[in-house]
Amino acid sequence: MYISCPCPPGTPSKTFEQERQPPRTLFLHQNSPRTMSGAVSNSLEGPDGGRPGWVAVLALWTRNLMVTGITKGLGIMLPTLQIQLTSQMWIIGWIASLTTATSGLVAPFGGLVSRRFGAGYVMMTCGVMMSAAVIAGSFVENSLQLALLYTLLAGTAIGISNVVAKEAVGRCFTKNYATANGIARTGFSVGLIVFAPLVQLFLDTYGWRGTMLLVGAITMHFVASGAVMVATRQPELDQSNAYQTLPQTEHTNSSSAHESTLRSHCGSLRKFVSKNFEVELLINARYWLLAVISCCTIYAYLMWIVYFVSQAQSNGFTLEEAGSFVTIAGIANLFGKISQGLITDRGVMSSWTLVAVCLVMSSVSYLASSLLTSYWPMMTSAVLILFSDGVLSCQTDVLVKQVLGVELLAGAFGWIALKVTLLLVALGFLPGLVYDLTGSYTAAFLLIGSVQAVPLVPLLMLRYSQR
Repeated sequence: MYISCPCPPGTPSKTFEQERQPPRTLFLHQNSPRTMSGAVSNSLEGPDGGRPGWVAVLALWTRNLMVTGITKGLGIMLPTLQIQLTSQMWIIGWIASLTTATSGLVAPFGGLVSRRFGAGYVMMTCGVMMSAAVIAGSFVENSLQLALLYTLLAGTAIGISNVVAKEAVGRCFTKNYATANGIARTGFSVGLIVFAPLVQLFLDTYGWRGTMLLVGAITMHFVASGAVMVATRQPELDQSNAYQTLPQTEHTNSSSAHESTLRSHCGSLRKFVSKNFEVELLINARYWLLAVISCCTIYAYLMWIVYFVSQAQSNGFTLEEAGSFVTIAGIANLFGKISQGLITDRGVMSSWTLVAVCLVMSSVSYLASSLLTSYWPMMTSAVLILFSDGVLSCQTDVLVKQVLGVELLAGAFGWIALKVTLLLVALGFLPGLVYDLTGSYTAAFLLIGSVQAVPLVPLLMLRYSQR
């Protein structure tokens, strides 16, 4: 980006040769402090992130908290909704899957709407959509109506807000990005701790319709966080590149002029799509290596969440013991998100080394968990898995920024989210199928552990290419 520096008033008039000189410019590095909307800050001095950066962290933290509240709340209300809506359990559970799938499908549009309307306004709109989906859900009469509300409103808002908020944090922070990202991601962990008992209390006191009204009202805090982003934003982005100017052609009746105009329109459309959706990433080898790392780690973690309790019970543990494994491991996950920033931002260990260590540690734990029958070894395995996931969920975003740069963050986050969704839709059933075929979770968790080890290869390739 270049900023012209006009001469101050009162300077002597320019000669002809001086007028031919191009205006003096100052070059700004792509990692210079930027606002949440992408605009360059008025001051190039000051602490990393500044007020706009921490407001963006607050917005992403609030978004993660509310998303957990919506999805966890729906899970807690599953038995009640099945009875009240006279539906089958798999249909209600399918609504949560559809919501997640929709969020991944719309994610590539996050960068486009953020540049067009500004991050703050987009976050406010997503907050309204999420809240409206839950509040309107309290008035539904059947599962189809609930599915439409959650899929079209909540799913779209979750996918768009994820890309916009993560890009806002990435633009504002350079030195302390891992720390800021880790703090924002603790919203998921806090949501699991807070909303599980809160939704159960609402359900016992006010019924499922009252619970949805209250959860929807709480979700409105997401709108407030977006409003704070709007209030603290810096000067607007230069929108000179937001639209493509069509070439002017002479008005003639000849077919060649018509074909030339058509080609110019097609070329402008192609440039618009390429610029706003960052489709050049799809032919970038480094992006695909990063996508493999993100997709495999997310897939392995989600499969552990789905199958761990059943696997622990098959190993001889009670349901209460399995629940204690998950609770303690959840605390370790929270600690991992907070500590990873302190480790990398303070120079204790590089992101590359930390990711490699956590990949090895979690892969071994996945492979061993299906063979463990004692309480403390199983507890240790669960703690190592979720601690590693806390680190990896933050550090993969850090690697994306380090390798691709800040200007491609929105596109990278959006396309990776789409690929994760397609992977879950295509192969999410695989561990369950392996269990059905073998009658044991041993092979299923060997599969999950192998998937978690795959990112070591692209990680080493990226590290070698960065040297």
